[in-house]
Amino acid sequence: MTDHAPVVAVARFVLKDKHKDKGAEFEAAYQTYKEAVSRRDGLLRTALLRGISAPDTFVILTWWRDAEAHRTVVGDWEFFTAVSSRFVALAAITSVHGPVLAGRKDADGLGGDPVPAADAAVALTSFTLREGAEQQAFEAAFLGHVSFVKGHEGFLAHQLVHSDRETGSYVNIGWWTGPQAYAPVVRSPEMAADARRMAEHAEVEGGLFRVVVDSARVDALAG
Repeated sequence: MTDHAPVVAVARFVLKDKHKDKGAEFEAAYQTYKEAVSRRDGLLRTALLRGISAPDTFVILTWWRDAEAHRTVVGDWEFFTAVSSRFVALAAITSVHGPVLAGRKDADGLGGDPVPAADAAVALTSFTLREGAEQQAFEAAFLGHVSFVKGHEGFLAHQLVHSDRETGSYVNIGWWTGPQAYAPVVRSPEMAADARRMAEHAEVEGGLFRVVVDSARVDALAG
């Protein structure tokens, strides 16, 4: 990753057993985080997602202009701990972040699309390359998958993030008008066949999330 590549930080949280009923507190903690990072240079957008079938699961997405802008925030330990300490108290965290895949526009369909509606859903899918699998082959298979889902009503946009920590890790962020649009696609025979092809290259894990807050939508409504 170069310092000029766009960065998407993908932070996943699962509420701890003793805090399973504190989802509202987690959402309130996110608002504090959102207000704090909005004042930092290089922030482009931030969103909070909550699992639909697993409501104790949250994802925070934060888009940065480049790696330097991202590092400036996470490297400011006093600031970072101040805005994230409540998250860690309530939930366990795993993170993946990195640039948009090779800067390829066909792997980044998010920019320029309309701001998703209030009831938008996000299909978040993690890919971990199998031993011996080639990145180029996986990325080609992924772009074939994208051409399949793009043709369905309700598909809004997507963005594939390649981890800068683990070269074999990817996350795809797929935006849909709502769960009702995504459900028939994921249940289709075509999707099942497509999933088998992707599984030849990588282990796949996914989930569907509702959008709790999206700063792009908030900013658009305020404008």
